[in-house]
Amino acid sequence: MARIVKLPVSPPKKLGPKKAKRRRKPNLEDYGQLNLFAQPPKEGKVVSMHQQESFFEQALQLDDEGKPEAEKYYLLAIENKQREVDAYCNLGIIKSQQEDLAESINYLTKALELNPRHFEAHYNLANVYSDMGNFPLAKTHYEVSISIDPDFPDSYYNLGLVLISLKQYERAIKAINTYIEHSPESDHSVASELLKTLKSFAL
Repeated sequence: MARIVKLPVSPPKKLGPKKAKRRRKPNLEDYGQLNLFAQPPKEGKVVSMHQQESFFEQALQLDDEGKPEAEKYYLLAIENKQREVDAYCNLGIIKSQQEDLAESINYLTKALELNPRHFEAHYNLANVYSDMGNFPLAKTHYEVSISIDPDFPDSYYNLGLVLISLKQYERAIKAINTYIEHSPESDHSVASELLKTLKSFAL
C-alpha cells in the first residue's frame, strides 16, 4: 500500500506572479542576434526629449495600484510597440487573476514568441499550468525560468510543490532546499516545515 505524504499546509500555497517591470538592458542574443556592442561607451548619454510616460509605464503604475484601466494601457503599449513582451506578460498575469486561464496562456505565449527566454513569462506560465493541474508543463516552465534566472527563489519553491504533486519527492526536497538557500530567513517557516515532512517521508 502506497504511503501518503501528509503536508503541514494542505495544500501548500504556491508563491505568486512576478510582473515584468524595469528590466535590465536586453540581451540581443536572447533574440537570436549577436551583441556586437557588449561594452557601451562610457562617455556621453542620450537623453530623450520626451519625458512623458510611455503607455507601458502608465499601465504598470495602474497595475501596481490594482486599477482595471491597466489592461487598456498594456494593449496601447503593444499597439505602439512599447515594451511589447513585458506588456503581453503582464496582461497574462491580469487574465490569470481574473481566472481567464485560456487568455492568460494566450498572452504569455505571445510574450515567449517575441522572446523565448523571457524569464517572467516562463515563470508566470508555469504558475498558470500549475493552477490548471498540468504539472508536467508547469515543471518544464519552472525549470526554464530557473535556467534563465537561477537566483529567483520563488521558482524553486513552486517547482518543489509541482514535484510533490508528481510524487518526485527527492527532487522536491532538492528544489525546496535551494529555495531556502536563495530566500530571506523570514520566508523559511512554511518551507522548513514542508521539508521536514518530505525528509521524514523519504526515510
